[in-house]
Amino acid sequence: MKYLIAGATLALLTGCNGPSEEPLQSQPTAAAEDPQAQMAGLDQQIRSMIGMAYADNLEQCRLAEVGHRPCGGPQYYIAYSTTTVDEAVLQKLIAEHRQLQINYQQRHDVVGTCEVIPRPQLTMQGGRCIASPTAER
Repeated sequence: MKYLIAGATLALLTGCNGPSEEPLQSQPTAAAEDPQAQMAGLDQQIRSMIGMAYADNLEQCRLAEVGHRPCGGPQYYIAYSTTTVDEAVLQKLIAEHRQLQINYQQRHDVVGTCEVIPRPQLTMQGGRCIASPTAER
């Protein structure tokens, strides 16, 4: 019994010896290698940063053009509030996302339907900035 307790104690103490001397080898993540995963991650960051886009008045609302369609123009529009977003950081994420998308489309010869997405109108609903579709004329 003494030997069992001594062995268990020795095993515990050896395990608590701290980090090993061997350097950790960083493994590239799948997102770092996969441009589609990078674009999806940036898209999620953009949407999370914007959140619910709360504002006190319409002057605090802005419209962002996100992504890039193969024939030109944004992939989509999204409303955000200047009261809840650091615009410089948001624009940097949007530019990075757009460039990744352009590079991917060129590298893989992506084609689109070349439809024009009408620019929405900014409105306020329930204290939130909203990108409302414009009426067809």
